[in-house]
Amino acid sequence: MAAFFLLGGCVTPAGVPASVPDGAPTAGYLEAGTLRTLADAAEPPSPFSASDALPDARGTDRWWLAIAHAELRPPEAAQHFDCALGTRLAERPRPALTRIMNRLLVDADRLTRLMAATRTRPRPIRVIEGLEPCQRIDDAMRDSGSWPAGGAVVGAAYGELFATLAPDRAGEVRRIGREIGLSRAVCRMNWTADVVDGAAAGRRLYAGAAATADFAGDLEAARTELAAARAEGLTHPGCAAERRALGQAGRGAASAP
Repeated sequence: MAAFFLLGGCVTPAGVPASVPDGAPTAGYLEAGTLRTLADAAEPPSPFSASDALPDARGTDRWWLAIAHAELRPPEAAQHFDCALGTRLAERPRPALTRIMNRLLVDADRLTRLMAATRTRPRPIRVIEGLEPCQRIDDAMRDSGSWPAGGAVVGAAYGELFATLAPDRAGEVRRIGREIGLSRAVCRMNWTADVVDGAAAGRRLYAGAAATADFAGDLEAARTELAAARAEGLTHPGCAAERRALGQAGRGAASAP
């Protein structure tokens, strides 16, 4: 269990992208009109089906990894990709990487809120009596919408970012981006279908952000930092635990209504 908190740092209680840390950029890459276009273009949530059944990972390593994945704010969130990259990003400050992740987080937060404002679906913890999440929540969070899964929007955008920064590890880092989203279903905060929709939105968001004028300069600075981090030759002590967790499947599922 301790290994996963090493991977994830401080866990936020939020079920949507967490607020940007003090002193971080408050502007994303995308204009309001572009975000609205992305939100309007999203397919509406599909009706409940058997695919919405939630994995039951309570007490397993995957459950603890899902708790760690609840931290979406950089620089801590960058550590989720340490093992896929074979490095230790928290060894020293990486201001350019933190900046680009923060700006993507701002965009993801705004897109998630725009999408959620137009189409609503209750969270699993609101629908299934007695279902407990993997994190502390308040009534407002319990009653907020499940669609799209905000953590999946952020995870997919981060996965695409790291795939661009380290194309030799593109498959590995995209998998971690997907697992960050899946962790929201493991945590009972979002239905599996909402994770899928959130990940699709996150990939579209990244494509839009990557096409902006500001992005290229931030990307090159982050690429330089990541190359230096990988050259340091460090590894994360929690990687064995992460591999074990990612190899585990849930024990059955909680039913959708």
